[in-house]
Amino acid sequence: MPPTPDAAHDLHPWREALMWACGLGTYFVVGYSLTNQWAAAQPAPHSLHGSWDARVPFLGWTIWPYLSLNLLYPCAFFAFEHVRALRVHAARIALVQTICFLVFRLWPTAAVRDAPDVSGVSGALFEQLRAFEQPVNMAPSLHAAVLVLVWRAGSVALRPHRAARMLWHAWCALILLSTLTTWQHDIADAVAGTLLGALALWIVPMRAAR
Repeated sequence: MPPTPDAAHDLHPWREALMWACGLGTYFVVGYSLTNQWAAAQPAPHSLHGSWDARVPFLGWTIWPYLSLNLLYPCAFFAFEHVRALRVHAARIALVQTICFLVFRLWPTAAVRDAPDVSGVSGALFEQLRAFEQPVNMAPSLHAAVLVLVWRAGSVALRPHRAARMLWHAWCALILLSTLTTWQHDIADAVAGTLLGALALWIVPMRAAR
């Protein structure tokens, strides 16, 4: 028996994946930009910078894995074979973005140190990053929170491919490390963002997609 139109749509949700990627991507850009501008204008933003952060080295080359999340973010929406699983992922992304924007608005945070100048292509990437965001909106790290959800989506999609899955885990770990070694975030920021991503996985469980 041929699949019904609803079943076919459920098995090939690329159109809806495109919709979520564009919609939530736009929400991210607009929400982050507005809260970033607002936080930068505050006279005394907070900081979670601690003594351990002074031991984190600055590694300019890690801007590459850091910015790779900007590509992996939209791609993750196309990692699902079923539309219900896609919607769970989209709900998780919307949740962490909304929580972060609210925290950024209610409790603005700022960096206490400036990243050194970097030459070459890596330096150009830093310049592009700084053109988009000012050194605020530190905690919780939205980068880390989104990374947890993107990592989970990729891990499920790559489950049958052990070697590729191991490489995926390693690259995502490097992205998380890069939030510190680019001095974009402090340790407490990254921990808070990672916990927020894990919380979203718990609040919106994948069993809701079945």
